[in-house]
Amino acid sequence: MGKALAAKNDNVRADPYPKKKLTKRDTSGADKENIDAKPIKQPKTSRAAAEIQKQYGDFLDIELEEVLGEVPCYDDASTVRRKLNKLRTDKGNIPGTKKKWTQASMARLMQELEERDGAVEYKKNSVGPSARTLGTFLKKSGKMGGGDSPSYYWGYVLCEKLRMWEGGKKTKTREEKEME
Repeated sequence: MGKALAAKNDNVRADPYPKKKLTKRDTSGADKENIDAKPIKQPKTSRAAAEIQKQYGDFLDIELEEVLGEVPCYDDASTVRRKLNKLRTDKGNIPGTKKKWTQASMARLMQELEERDGAVEYKKNSVGPSARTLGTFLKKSGKMGGGDSPSYYWGYVLCEKLRMWEGGKKTKTREEKEME
């Protein structure tokens, strides 16, 4: 009986796992959670972005092309959701502030955009997307899932203004849709 128990325990490790060697960055012996994170590098701005930033004081002030009083949406709802989720998960700040991107901060900015630019034709009495409607929109799936939500339109406007503020280029699919 004792030999059978000993045979089963041969694979059991008697000593604790060896400690990992310290890296150059971590010579203090502190655990990984207590190490200061590397500072996040701010993206370099292009000349076009620098000119836009000089021209407008805030990224929300950027004027987009309108057709019949509305900004045409060249991205589908899944693309807008992907861009908004990327903003939330990245560790970047809202331009001009020290605040991080959250669902509530996005909803507030979208409401501010609606106040500045005016309500969309089909939603004249709305005050813009709330954090709840934005969350519902972000949980949808499919190419146009949630395409009827005000979060789709104002999320697109927000992402487009950010793209221009940061000097980002238009995607190929977006350029193709503009040609149509």
